[in-house]
Amino acid sequence: METKRIELKDSGVLFNKELHEYRLDGKQLSGITGMLQRQLFPDEFEGIPDNLLQEAARYGTEVHESIEMFDTSWLNDGTQEVQDYISLCNENGLVHERSEYTVTDGENWASNIDKVYRTSNNSFSIGDIKTYGTMTSEKQEKARWQLSIYAYFFELQNTGAEVEKLFIIHLRNKEKPDGTFDHRAEILPVERIPSQTCKELLDADLQGKQFVNPYSIPDKYKEKESYIRQLIRTKNEAEEELSRLKSEILQDMEAIGARTWETGTMRLTRKMPSVRISFNAAKFKEDHPDIDFTPYERTSNVSGSLLIAV
Repeated sequence: METKRIELKDSGVLFNKELHEYRLDGKQLSGITGMLQRQLFPDEFEGIPDNLLQEAARYGTEVHESIEMFDTSWLNDGTQEVQDYISLCNENGLVHERSEYTVTDGENWASNIDKVYRTSNNSFSIGDIKTYGTMTSEKQEKARWQLSIYAYFFELQNTGAEVEKLFIIHLRNKEKPDGTFDHRAEILPVERIPSQTCKELLDADLQGKQFVNPYSIPDKYKEKESYIRQLIRTKNEAEEELSRLKSEILQDMEAIGARTWETGTMRLTRKMPSVRISFNAAKFKEDHPDIDFTPYERTSNVSGSLLIAV
């Protein structure tokens, strides 16, 4: 049985774009980005000159407005960012529903969602446009909280509606000093944070308390940082020494033509030089776009892993 089509409700919130203020029934509501900076990302802009922050904000606003103009009026201003946005929508089957859609908890909070896309009669996806040069892990984590809170408010405001996916729309085409362009056009999926956790964060801020982030690194691992660094340093030093020693042994074996050396408990085997031929599947697909490669593709599961950067 087909579900009834849900039409998005108006929040009733009045948004003053110039002052960036939200009001509901005369009461001023708080925005989300300021709260996130207060509670979870206080050092986000530390050390960045004001002129760079202002330029980044100006550029971001221009890109947002160009894309909103296209989505709401089908007007294409010809910028690369809009062209990239159109391509991303086509590639990912994004069906625009609303831009700058205001959501609220109806009491204390309100914010505008950049993009809402319809995926079925009662399900939607939410996208947030970012124009950073690099989407660092911290920027992605902030966007994750931001989008998760939006999803919480969205479902609260629209009874029966379901948010299916959250993602960052990363767009950028800024000229660099050398004349080349810093060009970015990608969809970055975001894992949703449970609505209850979002509510706990909002409640903590309302009560003037510091929220304890359940996703921050536990003390038991934080305390092991020096030990982890030591292990990585030892591993790197051991790998460098082993590589040097293997190179030395190989040179000596090649000099006398030896193929294997044995000690009784260890065997050293010299692999002879060879030529490796591999099939460039990407190039072949590019040269033969009319061929369906699906029957020849093999899918395998890749286990998750941990990357440590020090």
